[in-house]
Amino acid sequence: MNSGDSGDSAGNPGGNVSAGGASTSVAGASSTSGGAGQTSSASGSTSSAGQTSGGSAAGGASGASSSAGNAGSAGRASGGTTGAAGSTQTTGGNGGAPGGGGQAAGGASGAAGSTGSAGSAGAASSATYFIGADITSVQAAEARGATYSDGTKKDIFQLLKDHGFNYIRLRTFVDPKAADGYDQTNGYADLAHTITFGKRIKAAGLGFLLDFHYSDNWADPGKQCVPIAWQGYTTIAQLATAVHDYTKDAITQLIAGGARPDMVQIGNEITPGMLINVCDSGGQPTGNNQVTGSISNWTNLGTLLKAGVQGVKDVDTGIKIMLHIDRGGDKGGYTGGALNTSESFITNAQKQGVAFDVFGESCYQAYQGDPNSTTNTKTDWTDTFTGLTTKFPNLKFVAAEYGPMQREINDVLFGLSNQQGLGTFNWEPTEQGAWNTGHSLFTAAGNTNTATADLALYDAMKTAYAGRL
Repeated sequence: MNSGDSGDSAGNPGGNVSAGGASTSVAGASSTSGGAGQTSSASGSTSSAGQTSGGSAAGGASGASSSAGNAGSAGRASGGTTGAAGSTQTTGGNGGAPGGGGQAAGGASGAAGSTGSAGSAGAASSATYFIGADITSVQAAEARGATYSDGTKKDIFQLLKDHGFNYIRLRTFVDPKAADGYDQTNGYADLAHTITFGKRIKAAGLGFLLDFHYSDNWADPGKQCVPIAWQGYTTIAQLATAVHDYTKDAITQLIAGGARPDMVQIGNEITPGMLINVCDSGGQPTGNNQVTGSISNWTNLGTLLKAGVQGVKDVDTGIKIMLHIDRGGDKGGYTGGALNTSESFITNAQKQGVAFDVFGESCYQAYQGDPNSTTNTKTDWTDTFTGLTTKFPNLKFVAAEYGPMQREINDVLFGLSNQQGLGTFNWEPTEQGAWNTGHSLFTAAGNTNTATADLALYDAMKTAYAGRL
């Protein structure tokens, strides 16, 4: 989703809606009103108005130190950086224990009684199901004085964790202060802000999904804006190098800053491809870049996706990779179109040699369902995801963005056979907007945000899904 794009290929209504209210961006930058819809290369259908995109985060506490002189372990569950094996000593410290499922860093050589290095923060993940949320906007809201309460004022991460959430998604932009940027004043959702916010997620013991937009502004089915700094490249090889180097540097800095992502999205809602448009100061497309990763040329798109994946793996091979499009269902009810588009995307990515673990779909009732029927919408999502799991038994699937129908979409993913449904991510649930139609998790009175009745839905899911959380 985004806060005011010109339209997406799913025909989403209502551009110019932001996670902070109409005509304002989630991070505080001004949003332009939704204009004419873009035509998606994936389906050829013309859309009518804006949708939005997202990002998220989290991880476990650092590993505990020990005292006897054993070799530091390098084990991991699903989070944390790979620990180098510590050297064995007579009295040196052991490697830290894995942080809540994270990998232990290796034990340091040292004098008698010295302590081994602590395990890096990682997701507390024996979990096989993720109840997640994209709350990127909260960082800017907190800077303006926002607080959050479920009857007791709490840190937002602890509050969500108390009610069953175990994963957070954060979006990040290449240069949000650029002339076409997302937040040209404060630069929210740049790498520095993402590291700061991501570190809090890890400290809270939550899983962390990082959503690379590969843009200075929103990337979604209606537009995939090439960062201004990359617009001078004239070959796909040059553009791929930029993707690789930016990704590798970002992951390196995140890990060094205590904000290691457990999973990374290579692009956001890349149904039409990625790195396609040149955009104006409001992040709206004015034309195409001289070289693109449009889905009309899978060789180019595959090259860019592989570059992003390699940038992650060059730093940490344990980080999971997700691809994400916006075809969780058919608008108005199931037709099979969303399933066909998704199958085609996955098949072409695999043919190009793109290595990924998870496939994410956007699942908004208004855009990938029947706005007038929750029953039809749930059936639509169920048929789409069931079809995907049947065709691709070795992939995991998530609802990378959704709103509302919180219990229904989780029941769909949780109920997929062979635990192929990995989880869901509620998009900007601390805010009210067209994407969640009155079903946000908080209501605001000034800077005071108080939990709504919808938060209790997650208490029920916390109990119902306990065996996999």
